[in-house]
Amino acid sequence: MQYGYFDDKNKEYVITRPDTPKSWSNYLGSKEFGSIITNNAGGYTFYKSGGMGRFIRMRFNSVPMDQPGRYVYFHDHDSGDYWSASWQPVGRPLDQFKSQCCHGTAYTRISSEYKGIASQVTYFVPLGKLYEVWKVKITNTGSRKRTLSGFTYQELVGTWNALDDLLNLQYVQYTTQMDIQDGIIDHGTNINIPAMPDNFEEKDQGRHTFQALVGAKIIGYDTDREAFLGPYRTYANPLVVEKGKCTNSRGYGDNPCGSLQFEIILSPGESKELLVLVGIGKAGDEGKRIVEEYSDLHKADENLIQLMNHWHSRIKGITADTPDPLLNSMVNMWSIYNCMMTFAWSRAASLIYTSSERDGLGYRDTVQDFLGPMHAITDEVRERLELMITGQVSTGGAMPVVRPLSHKPGSEKAPSEEEYRSDDCLWLFNAVPAYIKETGDIAFYNKVLPYADKGEDTVFGHLKRAIGFTMERSGTHGLPCGLWADWNDCLRFGHNGESVFVAMQLRLALKEYTEIAALLGNQEEEVWARSLLENVDSTIQQNAWDGEWFLRGYRYDGMKFGSKENSEG
Repeated sequence: MQYGYFDDKNKEYVITRPDTPKSWSNYLGSKEFGSIITNNAGGYTFYKSGGMGRFIRMRFNSVPMDQPGRYVYFHDHDSGDYWSASWQPVGRPLDQFKSQCCHGTAYTRISSEYKGIASQVTYFVPLGKLYEVWKVKITNTGSRKRTLSGFTYQELVGTWNALDDLLNLQYVQYTTQMDIQDGIIDHGTNINIPAMPDNFEEKDQGRHTFQALVGAKIIGYDTDREAFLGPYRTYANPLVVEKGKCTNSRGYGDNPCGSLQFEIILSPGESKELLVLVGIGKAGDEGKRIVEEYSDLHKADENLIQLMNHWHSRIKGITADTPDPLLNSMVNMWSIYNCMMTFAWSRAASLIYTSSERDGLGYRDTVQDFLGPMHAITDEVRERLELMITGQVSTGGAMPVVRPLSHKPGSEKAPSEEEYRSDDCLWLFNAVPAYIKETGDIAFYNKVLPYADKGEDTVFGHLKRAIGFTMERSGTHGLPCGLWADWNDCLRFGHNGESVFVAMQLRLALKEYTEIAALLGNQEEEVWARSLLENVDSTIQQNAWDGEWFLRGYRYDGMKFGSKENSEG
């Protein structure tokens, strides 16, 4: 079944029918302010952290899919009919409701037409800003005058901590106070506790977000979810939208939401545009200031062009012209774009994973992620590469997760011996040489960086400690110990079991280290590494070769993984 196509000219993926088998999502924003949006406007928004800074609520793996989200509803005052600008959540029959979604470079545009009204909503986060813009255009494509009401909608959290908001209802349903100031919705959580901007991970502190509308007359609002939806209703049939009139509810605890009602009167062929602005800060401060900035609606168009130009320039560097157009689309656009988004958020924000417990940068994941965008954003890669090197502890092993918002090199607690993963720091031998080869910055090897727990060393010294950590932890056959896990977390060797995968990593590490030492003119280190490399090669050949292929490893009790002796695997 065909649901869309690559538009290489505009650098977009165009979804031509909205009933996709799964929600197809895009990322908006930056490492500071991020949003995930699907082809049906589902998703959530967060500040600094998907797990500790989420302020637009979403339920994972929900039925229907990817709800709630960022919705714009319409009510026709003549017929009483209503629908949403995206196919979902109302879900009008697809033989009557035409929809198209374009996922572009950090923006998404959803266009639809239903019973003579066309709408287009473009979602994006302006460069360097802590708010998102919903650029809405409504057109009367029919032959008679239309009188409509529009309703924005987003469901808001009781607390920015995603896990608490999901589970700790006896707390979070008493922590929100909603207000409206000069037509701007103020969403406050824990407002009687001081804000602590220097301690972001403290979940119990006062915080505010706002929702504003520019370009249309506001005639009502709702900030309480139950008032907006009505009892025993869903996002598909909100009572307020069905009746065509907001209740002017002010949420106080329970489940907050943000909805602004605006009036639209359109002659045949007439269009109107407006902006919805959602961001960090108080309605009366940041919200009011940003509304004033967008008093000229064209500012949004300028911001969008600037954003597109920025991203199009970032994905340059590698191009392909092959007989396969899909391969060209992936190499020239989507592979590098995907790598950049993975670089930005690691595994901490998506439709399938976000957590307060592991809300940081997984060591091995992040160091591997450097390789994809290395050629395109070398300065940003170097900055985070330095961060991850300071996540290595003085033993040579690594913290399993580095939390950028609270990381304090030199004073972190080292993992216990049972917490180490055997492969973590060996990934530095993929990333660091790749950075040097891309930039020619050989001096980087001599840069002094702290260990996570204590002490400091040159980058070259950090690499040597990674080798030392692995060499000091070997099993019965002389192969590296499996520790908590090697790269395959599901394969448990036991702490003293042995991993052939890590042995191969160690071999690569020693080979790279030998070449680095030669590059730096350090003959002593070159000889040291070459001697170890010969020993490792011999050990692998003697103890890992199974006759036709290499083993995967040995369990702590000597059982082989991946042997011809195994009935499986």
